[in-house]
Amino acid sequence: MARDVKHPELRREVVAELVLNLRQFVIGLLVANLEAAEAVGLNPSDLGCLCLLFLHGPSPAGRLAELTGLTTGAITGVIDRLERAGFAQRVLDPSDRRKVIVEPDEAKVEQELLPRFAQLNRATTPGYYTRYNEAELLAIREFLSRLSFTAS
Repeated sequence: MARDVKHPELRREVVAELVLNLRQFVIGLLVANLEAAEAVGLNPSDLGCLCLLFLHGPSPAGRLAELTGLTTGAITGVIDRLERAGFAQRVLDPSDRRKVIVEPDEAKVEQELLPRFAQLNRATTPGYYTRYNEAELLAIREFLSRLSFTAS
């Protein structure tokens, strides 16, 4: 969607600031993830898989391997560590008892991990967006959806 450029100088400045802000956000999020993972005895891959379980719901190990690009052997190690730390558990798939589904422990995540992401948590509450009109919300939604690189 092209936009009219009435003030090219201002546009360049704003785009440069947006790029800088986005980079700062990504780096801040990476650091927060590293600190949070370390604080609860996980590594970044473990935390990433745990986040994917929340995003996609309880999943078989093979699905986690697809979503992360990790091997099934590596995912087995991740699941073992998540279980030992109490953040997830393996349960039998009710539709096929030969399969195992990995389920996150939502209460433990809420208690031990979510408080470490207070700023991000504020941005995920509906009240945070009352300052934006509908057109701005649509633009933000479009921008974020174009940034997404999570496998579906």
